[in-house]
Amino acid sequence: MILKFLPIYLIFFCNILIAQYSISGKITEQTQSISGARMTLFNSDTSYFKEGRSDSNGMFLFSNLPAGSFTIGVAQSNYNYNESNIIIDASIQNFNVTLDRETEKGKWEVIINSPEPLGGTDLGVLMPDGKIYYCHDTKDPFYFDPVTNDTLSVMGSDSIQGCVGPILLSDSTVWFFGGTLREIYGPGTRKVKKFDVRTNNWQTHQNMLDFRWYPTVSPLSNGQVLILGGGGLNNPIRVKTSEIYDPKSGNSQPTGQIAIGNEVSPIVPLLNGKTLMTHRPPQLFDPATNQWELAADFVQSNRMSNGDHSDHELVLMPDGDVFAFGYKPFNNTPGTFVEKYDVDANKWELKSSINPVRSRAKAIILPDKKILIAGGQKEDQNDTSPVNQWGYMKRSDLYDPETDTWRNLADLNYFREYHSILTLVPDGRVIAVGGEGQPGNEPALSIIEAYKPPYLFRGVRPEIVNLNANRFSKGDELTFEIARTDSITGVLLMANAVNTHFMNSSNNRFVELEYEQNDGKVKALLPSDSLILFDGFYMLFAMVDDIPSKAEIIVVDNRSVMTSNVSEYEKKLW
Repeated sequence: MILKFLPIYLIFFCNILIAQYSISGKITEQTQSISGARMTLFNSDTSYFKEGRSDSNGMFLFSNLPAGSFTIGVAQSNYNYNESNIIIDASIQNFNVTLDRETEKGKWEVIINSPEPLGGTDLGVLMPDGKIYYCHDTKDPFYFDPVTNDTLSVMGSDSIQGCVGPILLSDSTVWFFGGTLREIYGPGTRKVKKFDVRTNNWQTHQNMLDFRWYPTVSPLSNGQVLILGGGGLNNPIRVKTSEIYDPKSGNSQPTGQIAIGNEVSPIVPLLNGKTLMTHRPPQLFDPATNQWELAADFVQSNRMSNGDHSDHELVLMPDGDVFAFGYKPFNNTPGTFVEKYDVDANKWELKSSINPVRSRAKAIILPDKKILIAGGQKEDQNDTSPVNQWGYMKRSDLYDPETDTWRNLADLNYFREYHSILTLVPDGRVIAVGGEGQPGNEPALSIIEAYKPPYLFRGVRPEIVNLNANRFSKGDELTFEIARTDSITGVLLMANAVNTHFMNSSNNRFVELEYEQNDGKVKALLPSDSLILFDGFYMLFAMVDDIPSKAEIIVVDNRSVMTSNVSEYEKKLW
């Protein structure tokens, strides 16, 4: 009754506001339809957001749309993301999209100068609050904050302890085992100390049993730490001893010996309870017997003629198998870059390689289960790829274990050798620093740069909202709401990295959680098995296909949420 008294132009305007529009179309690769493509429609600030999927014939439909200017995005795994601006002003509009196979290389961006030149003795730890703790010899640590892309000062120790083996425990303490008490190299030490991020204090603990310069360290499922090898009191002679250190009591007990003395070896606790160490030759530690046994040898063997740094890095996959990336030949044959270890069969097999073959490159598993390879030393002298005066590369590549295929990515901005540290952070980027100088030496200057992987160029990312807690016990249920997607495709935990050289001495866990979703609310169940889920800090990601949310950092341990022994620091953090 009221509208008939309005001017004609206002009646027309009101009809536009309440009109409903539709967009339909087909997603193809050339003439082949693409099913399951993620379709998103959103405005400039994503306050309006719709999501859908292409059907088995590649068709999609968005209906009941308002008029206006929008962006429509099309994302499908292994294809280039397509994004177009569209003005909705007709009742039915057609929008067909042809996708090309993925060529996105990602992007490395220079961030800031490092306060300390990181080279021969550096380490990096992803901390409970998402900052990265970098340290040269424990006297000069600093934080890098990925949120602000800036560095922050942090309390250093009053004593030098370089070339250490680091561990991050679930009580927010970083432990430093062994190393040397001299500015440059020197004999190994038995010294153990920790930095407590909650109190910003350092504390010295009971010594290890043996002298260890650059020991190999790995957490065990019971919270204790396996420590082995390293240069002894007569460094560079490497020791063959190993021991288990209990951070709670400070006591250490001897275990069986490794086959050959070595240092900073690739090591990873397997899902079956044993620990795999692969540097000269592959060996397994069994906590049930406290003894070492030989594992199957590499297809390409004998690797490395002495106890110096390994030529490869290990990556533990969600299914429990292990990949070794990197190969240094001792003849003129470049070899194969990657071998896979089948844990159940106790067998290595060669996988597809990529040219040029490199040794001592950094290998990082990403939330989409693909593996980033960066830097390292070129081993194929016939290859014409650029290197610096020491043979090190800027090159980055992406390996897909599911298809056993490779793609070349954007180059690093700096040639980086094996002392470089690459760390995945909660926003999905990879932060790199160090290793720009002559191998084994601190460079004159270190540059921090960040890599945006291809999945950060795939449109609107899902968001985790209202996580029910940040501290959990094994077997607990975690809940959260999800935004900017109608349906997630996965929930996963990735252990915070603890790096020295190109080795990760975290528990290396990548755990895919069982979950259910109902009207934007997600419930996920943490494993109760301590072999699957160690105590420690993890990044929690929600996935839509290969697109990760920003992560929330959680801690898994045996304390209930917000008990009386949780510090004020932890209350602020969690």
